[in-house]
Amino acid sequence: MGNILIVEDDPNIRKLVRVNLVKRGYTVSEAEDSHTAISLFQEIPVDLVLLDLVIPGLSGVDVCAWIRARSDVPIIILSARLEEDLKVAALDAGADDYVTKPFGQEELLARVRAFLRRTYISAKTSDNRIQIGDLIIDLEARRVFVGEEDLHLTRTEYSILSELASSMDGIVTHDELLVRVWGPEYRGSNHYLHTYLGRLRKKLGDYNELLETVSGMGYNLHSKKIY
Repeated sequence: MGNILIVEDDPNIRKLVRVNLVKRGYTVSEAEDSHTAISLFQEIPVDLVLLDLVIPGLSGVDVCAWIRARSDVPIIILSARLEEDLKVAALDAGADDYVTKPFGQEELLARVRAFLRRTYISAKTSDNRIQIGDLIIDLEARRVFVGEEDLHLTRTEYSILSELASSMDGIVTHDELLVRVWGPEYRGSNHYLHTYLGRLRKKLGDYNELLETVSGMGYNLHSKKIY
């Protein structure tokens, strides 16, 4: 099913999440501080990380950055409503998703399923690439470049761009993109698109003009070259 690392200093939340994951067949490891989290990540195979932002030792943001520098494993942030700035910093550090406390267990489980499903699918790569001017989407390495510069997209940002590229010059509706990237459980969650597409546009730099928002419909990635 998958090996999940929970990094959370609240023992009650940790226990509740662990019990629900184990019931569904996942293997779970737990850490209550940054030191234990980093040690476990180095010692055991991890398919997904659930990461609290406020933990003893290094911050959750620092742990996120440390993991992302070494692995593309999915990272879902567990954040309180008053931790907006930390959540943004974690997304900048490479987190793939977030849930806000208090969260429903079914919501969290749906996100875990969606990311592990995407991880399985992403293992089926091809030797193709898509190029628009100097913008290169490497479908085998799952990386995006402008010339020789790696844009260092997160897993989610890459998935959005590659899905739009697969429908080049055609409109991908909000729900179509949500389902393709996150799964059917995310239909109607347009705030996800606003958050991640904003971050994607910023990383694309001059090439962000290729990504068009079609009001009331969805998004379109143009194949025209930038001069």
